[in-house]
Amino acid sequence: THLIIPDVPMPSTVKCMMAVLTGCWVLKFEWVQACLQTTVREQEEKYEIQGGPQRGRLNREQLLPKLFDGCYFYFLGSFSRHQKNDLVELVKAAGGQILVRQPKPDSDVTQTINTVAYHAESTSDQRFCTQYVIYDVSSKFKPEKIRRGKVWMAPSSWLIDCVMSFQLLPVK
Repeated sequence: THLIIPDVPMPSTVKCMMAVLTGCWVLKFEWVQACLQTTVREQEEKYEIQGGPQRGRLNREQLLPKLFDGCYFYFLGSFSRHQKNDLVELVKAAGGQILVRQPKPDSDVTQTINTVAYHAESTSDQRFCTQYVIYDVSSKFKPEKIRRGKVWMAPSSWLIDCVMSFQLLPVK
C-alpha cells in the first residue's frame, strides 16, 4: 500500500516503478518520522511524491484503465540498462500486452486494429498507435523510421519515462 523513499527524486528502480503502476502511496521518509513523532498515522497527501506517483494512485482510486491499456509491445534485441524481463513485467503490470512477433506496419491485420490508447493525449496521433517496438539505444539497432502506421519504434528509456510520470509521453 505504501512505498517510502529516502529522498527526491524518486529512483527508477523496478520496485519504485511497480509502486507507481499499482497506485501505491509513494511517500517521503518524513511521513514515517511525522507518524513516529505524533504517534498517530499522519495524512499521506502532505508527504506524497508529486507527478507520476500521485497520478498512478489517483488513477487506481478512480478505477480508470491502467497506463498501457490498449497497447501492445514487442521487445527488439538486447537490453542493458533495464533488463528485458523487468521491462516485460512493467508492461504487464501497466495493462499492456506482449507480442511474440514483431508487428508489421504495412500488414492489414495491424492497420485494422481499432483500439485506442486510453492514456494518450486526446489530440495526439499517438492515441491510435497501439503497437510499440521497444529497443535499447545502447544496442546496435537504430530504427530508420520511428512511426509507420500504427507501429511506432521507441527506446526503452521512453517506456521508463512513461512509467515514472504515469503518462503516455510523446515518442521523439
